[in-house]
Amino acid sequence: MLNVVKIDSLKIRIPIHKVSLVDHNFASKFQKVYVRTGDIDPNINEEKFKMNITNGIKTRVAILRTLEGEKAEDQLIIQCNAKKLKSRYLEGITIDTIRIVYDYIISLKIVCFTYEDFLDGYVSDIDLCYDVQVSQETMIEANREIFRNIKPSMYKYVDSPFSRKENTGLQFNKRDKATPAKPFCKIYHKTIELKYNSIEFSEEYLSEVNFENIGRLEFCIKNSKHRKYLNQSFRSLKDLLSIQQQELEKIIFSGVLSYIEKKTIIREYKDLSPTDRLILIFINRLITKGSDKEELLSSLNQFEIPQEKSRMKKKLKNLIENVDDNNKLKSNSKSLNFLRALRLDFENQNPEL
Repeated sequence: MLNVVKIDSLKIRIPIHKVSLVDHNFASKFQKVYVRTGDIDPNINEEKFKMNITNGIKTRVAILRTLEGEKAEDQLIIQCNAKKLKSRYLEGITIDTIRIVYDYIISLKIVCFTYEDFLDGYVSDIDLCYDVQVSQETMIEANREIFRNIKPSMYKYVDSPFSRKENTGLQFNKRDKATPAKPFCKIYHKTIELKYNSIEFSEEYLSEVNFENIGRLEFCIKNSKHRKYLNQSFRSLKDLLSIQQQELEKIIFSGVLSYIEKKTIIREYKDLSPTDRLILIFINRLITKGSDKEELLSSLNQFEIPQEKSRMKKKLKNLIENVDDNNKLKSNSKSLNFLRALRLDFENQNPEL
């Protein structure tokens, strides 16, 4: 599912009194026995963490004591991810797929709770994602453009774009150091990640799914403080799944923009008397800076008289055919289309003619 905001992973917290333990070894006390000597360790431990890995799908459950005000309570913490959807993985966790996630967790026979209590569970560490059709080469070029536009004050939080055999991407801040104003988000090539880092999972469940040329933007909503910063009041899984797409887009696209230098657009060109040579010089300069045909034509918005605008549009189109590097112009177009899909049109000048 492309060009839609969905949930990739999150933590769900359910009060322990709403949970039944199916695996009786989970959350039970135990002592170590040394096989060679038969000695028993006098220390008594309690297993409060369980990990299940099946065909590349990881599930973590744990019991932790939480404190809200003066009230302490044991709660079950479940790490949920979209891989529990198996062949529907790329659809992400949504209101239409959440039941599949629940059924998968219950099928592991570690713990049991009702579907209603699952939906009422408190959510945190939410990773939203947004997938776009893009080649690896185009993503590399686009990530370089993004990095060139990072605010000087934010450089220390953003690593240089990386391009390796096993993935291509750009990361903003570290997950454990993220703050509401400097959130953790990343852009990477999901296709390559699945082929090199999720081999077992993709071979088992995605053999009949077309996941070629998919790029992904991820954004983490860390905690309640971060929710408040984003003007969001949801607490439960049910609340989260009820948020409309338009609102989710505002959230996910705000991440990278926190790190980007805003450009000042110059619009006072209408008093100039352009010549073919001068226009061509500027066309070539703009192309070297990453402009594409659509962006070049947007300069016509400076002309207020329809006849003059029409005449200059014809002239400009003819000149574009004679630029020094037409291949570069086409390449820039693909890169800018990807940036625009992520709401990162650095040179937007209202291209609608």
